[in-house]
Formats: sequence, structure tokens, C-alpha cells
Amino acid sequence: MKNWFLLFVTASIFFACENKQKEALSSTETAIPAELQPTLEKKPIMVFDQKNAFLGRIKEGDSLFHTFHFRNRGNLPLKIISVNVSCGCTSTKWTKEIIEPGEKGFIKIKFNSMGRIGRNSKTITAYCNTMPMDNQVSFKVDVLPNK
Repeated sequence: MKNWFLLFVTASIFFACENKQKEALSSTETAIPAELQPTLEKKPIMVFDQKNAFLGRIKEGDSLFHTFHFRNRGNLPLKIISVNVSCGCTSTKWTKEIIEPGEKGFIKIKFNSMGRIGRNSKTITAYCNTMPMDNQVSFKVDVLPNK
């Protein structure tokens, strides 16, 4: 009886710990309209002017703004579904409209340096109808103590 109970508890834990990230990607994939679904022949390609930026030095408590510009170098319109940041200290705004082939778009960031003294490296991931869906940019900034 004890063995059956342990088996049941082990199986319950195993099935309760499913991969939630896969569910999120599935909902992102379903957010892409059928006419914007990429194929091997027709797909958008998100090409950033600058993928990695060093934004200098700022004093703790100051905010820093930067815009990452990109162009759709593919042959299908590009749609940004969502943008995630690696830290709550960074907020984003991005092009909400569909970016036609050859056209430009942006991802604007605002970094809040409060409590972030030292070298900071942050990653921004744009989920789009590209192949693969995740497109990353990053920035570094040195935050100096406010004296």
C-alpha cells in the first residue's frame, strides 16, 4: 500500500511540473494571422542596425533611453507579437504596425538605474513571425553611485 502511495505522489509531481514556456510559445504562434505565417520560401527577416549597444555611464536613479532600429529584409510582412525584457528595470515600446518588406521598425527601451550600481547587461527579445520567432538585442550600461 505504501509503495502505491509513493508511486502516485511521484507521478503527480512529475505531471504537475510541465513546461509552461512551451504553452506561452504556442499562444504566441497562434497570435500570428494565417497570411503572415512564414514558410521556407516566404518569411520576414528582422535585421537590426545594432544588436549590441554600450550605452555609457549614468548615475544611479537616472533613466536611460535607447532605440533599436531594424529593417524587414525578408519577402513577407513582419509583425512583432510581443517583446520581453530580462529585467523589470527595463520597459519597452515597439512598432505595433505590420512592417512591410524593406521597411523599418523600432524597439524603444527605458532603463531605470535605481538600485543597479555597477555594470548592467540586459537582453530584449522580440517575438515575431520570423523563423525562428525570437530576435534578441542587448545593451550594457555602467551605473555609478549617486554622490
